This record gives sequence, structure tokens and C-alpha cells, in this order.
Amino acid sequence: MAIKTLNLDAEWDFVSKHDAAEKGSEDATVFTLGTLSNRLLSYLSDKATTFKGTSEEDVEASIMNASLAIQVVRFGLKGVRNLQDHDGNAIEFETQKQNVNGMDVAAVKNSILDVLPKAIVMEIADELQKRNDLSEKEAKN
Repeated sequence: MAIKTLNLDAEWDFVSKHDAAEKGSEDATVFTLGTLSNRLLSYLSDKATTFKGTSEEDVEASIMNASLAIQVVRFGLKGVRNLQDHDGNAIEFETQKQNVNGMDVAAVKNSILDVLPKAIVMEIADELQKRNDLSEKEAKN
């Protein structure tokens, strides 16, 4: 079986396991996610990785997982339905164009990212990053 490329136009709906609404219910918050390019995801991963040390034997690598998750969601979240603020009012989904390392991409506005609970951001980021992995069939070849 040949390796298949990423479909950068792909979008899919995602409902958090933390959503109190019954799965498939109209009350659930539905996040629309889109595939991140390998170039963008690699750049974000590299920016979240730091190294400390004075020699090759004395180097420590550190990955800022929460910061990486926020950036992955910033560029991978394409829409949301039924997201409410703490008073139950609908939150309008907004993006802005942003240039990231020479790539023009749509970025979720901070006003949305700032109010999403960390557990939801981490869960969405994990789902988005899975789309850049090889399938089990591809990995076995």
C-alpha cells in the first residue's frame, strides 16, 4: 500500500469527551477541525522546543506542551457551533489572517482561545496532531 498525502482541505466535526451534552445532541458544542500542513505543524513544534546546556553531554530538551497545544488549536480550529460564554450567550467564531514563517493562515482570535478551558484545548490539539500521523496500515509497511 502506498503512503497517502495529507488532505489539507479536509475538515471534520469533533465533540469533546468533556461535553456534558449527550453525544449527537443539538446541545453539544461541535468544533470543526482542519488538517494542519506538515510544514506548519513542524514549525510550531520546533518553536515550542527549547534546549539548555553547555555541551552535547549536558543538554536538556524541554517541550512546552500547553503552548504548543494553543498554537495547534489556533491554526487547526476552523469553526465552532454552540459555544457559550459563562452566562449562556453564544460566542461568535472569529479568525484573522496571520503570516507564520512565510505561510498565510487563518488564526483563531485570542478572544476565543483565552476562554476555552485548558482540557478542551489539549484534547483538540491531540485530535489535530493525530491527523499528521501515519495510519496503522501505512506504518506497518
